[in-house]
Amino acid sequence: MLQVQKENNWYYVSTTQALTDLRLHAHEIDNLVPFWFGVTEQGTLVDQSQPEALQVARANNLPILAIVHNYSDPQMSELIHELLTTPALRENLVNSIENMLVSRGFAGVNIDFEFVPPPDRPALNAFMENLYRRLSPRFRVTISVPAELQENPQHPFSGAFDYGTLAMLADELFILAYDEHFSTPGPVASIGFVRRVLDYAITRIPRNKIKLGMAVYGYDWVAAGGMPRTLTYNEAIALARQYGATITYDEQAQESTFTYTANGVQHIVWFEDARSFSAKLDLVNEYNLGGIAVWRLGQEDPRVWNVIRAKLKTR
Repeated sequence: MLQVQKENNWYYVSTTQALTDLRLHAHEIDNLVPFWFGVTEQGTLVDQSQPEALQVARANNLPILAIVHNYSDPQMSELIHELLTTPALRENLVNSIENMLVSRGFAGVNIDFEFVPPPDRPALNAFMENLYRRLSPRFRVTISVPAELQENPQHPFSGAFDYGTLAMLADELFILAYDEHFSTPGPVASIGFVRRVLDYAITRIPRNKIKLGMAVYGYDWVAAGGMPRTLTYNEAIALARQYGATITYDEQAQESTFTYTANGVQHIVWFEDARSFSAKLDLVNEYNLGGIAVWRLGQEDPRVWNVIRAKLKTR
């Protein structure tokens, strides 16, 4: 099997730590994927770009795949439904994306639409077809897609995303193979879960078009239940130290975990570190994928950069 060239892509949210890490590692990143352009109900874009990050990217000749997302509106599913199912609005959005890429000189776009209603699958495909026809090959067209274990058009979160069709209407699919557990405690992305996601993905998507979405954060749950809070790697380590907790590496999940008690309440933490990152990076090589897309810069164990240098061919 011919070895696929592997890319090291990083998602970016405009935080102080992310900017610090960007300055440190811009020369090691193949594409920056910044969360900068929200959609509006008219099909226009809200520019949330960070001038300092743009300056660093340009100084390092770092290509930008600008994220176009629907987090700009609290009614995410209603907004994206209207944009995707109304032909005139769909056309407006394609025009807006093209104008943004041309005026900013970006390398391409990453479509990151969440909570797309499952019945809107044909409309999402139609939007991506319009976008791909308009932009390719001048710009790279990529899309972030939820992790799927099987074809299920009715799935409430991932049903709208047809891997096979989207693979023909995009240059790459960034498969977000994390958040395996969210409403209940458990690994952010166990190695078995990621393997099952990839086992299905390679039946629908050419391997060179797959970028494995990798997490570098953690979650802190109250054992009794409820939504977790997100932790960076550094926050997870500091929390364990604060409460004298023993961090254990779960060999089956290939991820780190610990428990602690605060104010009489038991907490359960699972988080990604260099060791768990390395285990998943091995899958990228094993499955001969097109690379990685890491959520997100500024949250990572600093040692992951050593892992990337050792295991992934970078720019």
